[in-house]
Amino acid sequence: MGSSSKVVAATALSAPVALLLLLLVIVGADPAVSCATPLPAGSAAGLSGPTGQTVAGLTERQLQLARNGVAIGRQRRMGESVIIAELAAQATESTFRNLANPVVPESLRYNNDGLGYDHDSVGPHQLRASVWGGVGIARLMDPIYQINWFYDRAVALGAAAQQMSPAEVAQAIEVSGPNAYAGQLDLARRLYGTFSGIDTTSIPRTEAGAAPSGCGASGSGTVAPAQASAFGRMVIEYAERWKGTPYVWGGGDTTGPTGGGFDCSGLTLYAVYQASGGQIRLPHYTQAQQDHPTARLVPLGSQQPGDLIFFTAPGDSDSHHVGIYYGRDQQGRDLLLHAPQTGQTVTITPLSAWNGEQMDIRRYQPPAIAGDRS
Repeated sequence: MGSSSKVVAATALSAPVALLLLLLVIVGADPAVSCATPLPAGSAAGLSGPTGQTVAGLTERQLQLARNGVAIGRQRRMGESVIIAELAAQATESTFRNLANPVVPESLRYNNDGLGYDHDSVGPHQLRASVWGGVGIARLMDPIYQINWFYDRAVALGAAAQQMSPAEVAQAIEVSGPNAYAGQLDLARRLYGTFSGIDTTSIPRTEAGAAPSGCGASGSGTVAPAQASAFGRMVIEYAERWKGTPYVWGGGDTTGPTGGGFDCSGLTLYAVYQASGGQIRLPHYTQAQQDHPTARLVPLGSQQPGDLIFFTAPGDSDSHHVGIYYGRDQQGRDLLLHAPQTGQTVTITPLSAWNGEQMDIRRYQPPAIAGDRS
């Protein structure tokens, strides 16, 4: 074979080899990390990031919080050390969990990743409600808000933050015990390595002036839907059919409106009597209904649709008003179905109208359906 033939043959052989090598490079390349990239559920076996290191033992929900810590930091153009500080703070304060707290009963209304018991602290950064609660518990229970809170504090540190180690940044912001965050720096760095390659163009845009949202909420921190029992649903159905009926003082009995309408306790005694098939006959007085032997005390924050809520003014010993807990609207506001006062009609009102008054929840369950726990 001549030399020219050898060149042609070599070229012919090298072309598919080069193509194969190119394909291997393409196939072997790490896919771009984006908000759409699935997070492995049950990642106790480990998650390998672009650095080749392994992040072990974190659930999908925990990884979502860590990813948002990086994504929001990238959106805000924070330096690597500040993002690592945020991750170390989350790991130390809550182990990447959005925690509710029984000391802050309202926090229990929101989907969460468990309960914390550190004073009145809530959320992934364990912000104290007594210190930071001016924005409302709904925002404190929003992990996106808390991550942005951390970066807001980092911005407030100014140029000094650039001279600090990640542990020092976390300490300056969280004001915790000495060297509290150093133990989580290795995990924080591995998580940063896993998510630092996220394509910021894949992150959902927020409205102008709104705080960055990272990859968005994961479901934690949203209002938990209140579930009604079969009996609770019937209480609401019987009362709701009288919406628009005038308020009449002393009006209402077990058969319906009297004198042309209902007062508050007349509406509730009617609805409970009808829903129970006549098994529960409440008296026509709010405090007597509250103290009735069939009434079961329910902690505020654990109410279900169909429960009765009694209102007592500051300094009074007896309740003066009662209504039926209706559930929540699309904005997460608690609602009350009730007969308000003279000149008004049976209606639904946000529960916040009684802020400042004592609220007592009572649940009634007729013996015939005592087994209903739905």
